[in-house]
Amino acid sequence: MMTYAERARQTFDAMTQHFYRPAENLYLERIPLLTEDREYSYVWPYTGVLSAANALMWLPNAAQHDQATLLRVLDGLEQYRDSTAHAYDSYVRRFGGGQKFYDDNQWIGMEFIHAYRCLKDPTLLEKAVDIFQFMLRGWTDTMGGGIYWREDDFETKNTCSNGPGAVLALMLYQETGSEAYLTWAKKILTWLERLHDPVSGVYLDAIKANGSLDRRTFTYNTGTPLHANALLYEITGDAAYKQAAWALAEAAEKHFAQVVEGTPVRFFPNTPWFNAVLLRGMLAFRKFDDFESHPAHKLLRRMIENLDYAWDHARDENGLFGPSWVGNEQTTPRWLLDQAAMVECYVLLDQDKVF
Repeated sequence: MMTYAERARQTFDAMTQHFYRPAENLYLERIPLLTEDREYSYVWPYTGVLSAANALMWLPNAAQHDQATLLRVLDGLEQYRDSTAHAYDSYVRRFGGGQKFYDDNQWIGMEFIHAYRCLKDPTLLEKAVDIFQFMLRGWTDTMGGGIYWREDDFETKNTCSNGPGAVLALMLYQETGSEAYLTWAKKILTWLERLHDPVSGVYLDAIKANGSLDRRTFTYNTGTPLHANALLYEITGDAAYKQAAWALAEAAEKHFAQVVEGTPVRFFPNTPWFNAVLLRGMLAFRKFDDFESHPAHKLLRRMIENLDYAWDHARDENGLFGPSWVGNEQTTPRWLLDQAAMVECYVLLDQDKVF
């Protein structure tokens, strides 16, 4: 049986072969492109590629080639950077750029810290700090606090622009020891509780300027608070954070893993990258002795079943994945972010890596 590490490398190679354009050091958004697509990927999928390149560096057999790949991907990312704002546009700057999303930048900040831990280049940590400072520009007292979804858009404050902000703050605390980051992480999580649904136990998507709630639920919106609570427990030893995370894991397994008729597996939604963020959160508890007796372990078993099934059923002849891990959407154009997510997921299953 092919190992998870081998699956990760094979998927990364397929992604590179079909999406990467070396002349520009950029990736295509989709194959084939949709009529509404711009040719190269938006920064969000590109950040997924950076996550995948970082992940390959965690494998026991990581080689000089993997470091060269990570450096190349980091270099390509700079094509999205607004050097004045010290933040990243949603699209390549020389091809018109785009609006800055706070969540996009938070994911980038986290990946800079992962890359810093691998490469020991202090400029990467400095860039993560810059992004944190940019993120704080999105925090206002309107709606009782919280970070807006994107710059100059005051309509919603989202779980996706606050949960990863808390994780970024905690990762910066781990690297710097600055209490200000720990304070901000707690402040963000406290505000985010207004989007924690007491019925389902998972997090809702957003609160709008008129006070109404966007009640949609996505796996990543539970993954980041789960991750943040795990880090807070590790940092503070306060069992309340651990209990909050266990409750989130149990709620996520019940809410998101659904029966699909004709298969032996309860499947997560057709959102591979969102699911990868949930996987990060649950694996942040893998280091604790009682992991196997708590709900996060059951959630992990569900994810393993999904990813094993996807390997056998959701790839096309080029080794590229569709969004459905059931494998019933083979005609869908292949999206860059779906491939990057699978690389990260398979690396995570191979490693006892704690974020």
